[in-house]
Amino acid sequence: MLVAETSPSLKQPSRRHRWLVLGVSVAAILVLFVLGGIAQPEFATVYNLLTVVRAASVTGIVALGLTFVTISGNYFSLSVAQTAVLSSVVYAMVASTTGFFVGFLVTMAVCFMVGAIQGAIIGFGGNPVVVTLAAGAAILGVVLVITNSARVRLAAPVDSLAVLIGRSAPLGVPMATWAFVVLSVVCYLVLQRTTLGRRTMLVGANKRTAVAVGINVRGVIIAAFCISAVMAALAGVLTTAEFGVADTAQFPDLDINAVAAVLVGGTAIKGGQGSIVQTCVGVLFISLLRNFLQILGLSTGVQLLFVGAAVVLAVSAYAILKGARR
Repeated sequence: MLVAETSPSLKQPSRRHRWLVLGVSVAAILVLFVLGGIAQPEFATVYNLLTVVRAASVTGIVALGLTFVTISGNYFSLSVAQTAVLSSVVYAMVASTTGFFVGFLVTMAVCFMVGAIQGAIIGFGGNPVVVTLAAGAAILGVVLVITNSARVRLAAPVDSLAVLIGRSAPLGVPMATWAFVVLSVVCYLVLQRTTLGRRTMLVGANKRTAVAVGINVRGVIIAAFCISAVMAALAGVLTTAEFGVADTAQFPDLDINAVAAVLVGGTAIKGGQGSIVQTCVGVLFISLLRNFLQILGLSTGVQLLFVGAAVVLAVSAYAILKGARR
């Protein structure tokens, strides 16, 4: 495996290039913040920034998992919102009768299997966009059937730990935000400091060469989709624990926001390049942009239009930077 990690055909982008990409993302945030503050003074207030951070947590947790999928060379998953819905429903149903720990473990196991199945199909040659789109439809269909399209409330005997995790706010910051911070650190360490993380990068950089040097490419792809599904599941559990209800419509636009955060942060859509830090910066930018557009009173459709435009501009800018580096 030492050969795989030092093969010249699998070289990673230079440190200078990575810092340049990160700098562009940070500059975009600063420009948005300044212009937004000039146009709408309340946008730049501390209260609103805390609102942005809170709103970014769920999207951020999901985007962390998607980073592994994109870096592995599989574009992105279009089933993360449905997986989050599934986890919300399963957690509410199981935890309401067994308590937090059993409900949490069952939920994680179910969503882990959902990710593993998608990863296995894609690892054997399935198109990631088609497979995850179909999986998302199937997951949502199952959820609608088992809930009869109704809300599922988190009821007794949920223990005090579930209430603590979902509804407490240490230092005035919701638990979901703390979870995002902790998970960001964990994902950073996994991607940068572990064999799985290095192999994920290498598979995304050059899948054929990775196979040639003995890397289990299918195993890496399955792991990436399992991580993505587990992150989506955690987002669903935290949301249900906070609000006490699971709703099939409680994660609107989660797919596009998470994908946009990963791409705007600078992770290469073809894989092999990116980082958790870049994703966190992308999450902040997308959350700020959505918040600013909401303050302006623009409709959801217009907001999505701007998010899409931001993705196109970011991907184009990073492609130009990559071309200039050659």
